[in-house]
Amino acid sequence: MLRVHDDDRMRILTAVATRGARYQIARVVVITLSLAILVIIPTLGLVRLDLWDGRHVLFGDRVPFLIGLRGVVIGIAALWGVTFATNVVVGRFFCGWGCPVGYVSRLGEDVTRTRRRGFRGRAKWLAQHAAGAGFVGTFVAAIMLWWVDPHVLIEGTLQAKAIVVGIWLLACIGGFFHAFVWRFLFCKTACPIGLYYRFVTSSTPIGITFNETPSPCIECGACEKICPVDLDPKKLGRPADELGTANVPAMRGDVVEAGEDLYGDAECIRCGDCIEACHMIFKGRPGETPPLRFGRPANVPTKTASS
Repeated sequence: MLRVHDDDRMRILTAVATRGARYQIARVVVITLSLAILVIIPTLGLVRLDLWDGRHVLFGDRVPFLIGLRGVVIGIAALWGVTFATNVVVGRFFCGWGCPVGYVSRLGEDVTRTRRRGFRGRAKWLAQHAAGAGFVGTFVAAIMLWWVDPHVLIEGTLQAKAIVVGIWLLACIGGFFHAFVWRFLFCKTACPIGLYYRFVTSSTPIGITFNETPSPCIECGACEKICPVDLDPKKLGRPADELGTANVPAMRGDVVEAGEDLYGDAECIRCGDCIEACHMIFKGRPGETPPLRFGRPANVPTKTASS
């Protein structure tokens, strides 16, 4: 499988990081909150379906299998509902800010960028590898906590321990491949939640906007090259028929009142990478306002909810 990230994206990410990424702290806070929720719910005994020893738990009480299964399904549905509601209000922000799978892609990119700096970056490279491995291992363990009581690692048979650890290691290996091979290609083409959101969510009041009147854009192309899902941020939200079919992604956009598709409206994950690249370029142009920002384009018609 081809790597989805080319040298241009990595080069611009490095420049942004060197000059100070605007959203790094906020992204870490949001992703930490997402991971904490996954860990806390089963750890506190709010819900767990124990496939090892039948210690199914719901709100701290031991329950039969079917009730435990129902609790897990309801818990997963509740988490999905929160992300869905967020997506309806502000677009696919969760994909760009709160999704642990997407964050693994960024951790892999950090390692790749540091490795290219050679020997001087070796200590940082090793630290980033350790941080990435720790994140992936914790994420996989958090998911497994919903399905197996951790006491299996203490009280279980050797076979039970081997099975649990084996599944954890296989999933971690999958995380490694995601970090260094698939990355955002998974988000674009295979993530079931992302694919679902593209087709069912309504229009949103916020996204990546481009200031056209007047536009200080110098057509440097940095925003296009850094986009993890291969969109042109300058065209986001514009009616697709104005751009021509050659410029429109194959995925469906949201629908405006006139029945038009909007370019990239359902594919953009609102990660803000293009904004960071744009602001990085304009740091050397004092007195000019970068044309890309978060907001709602003034020239885009009001959209109706998709069915």
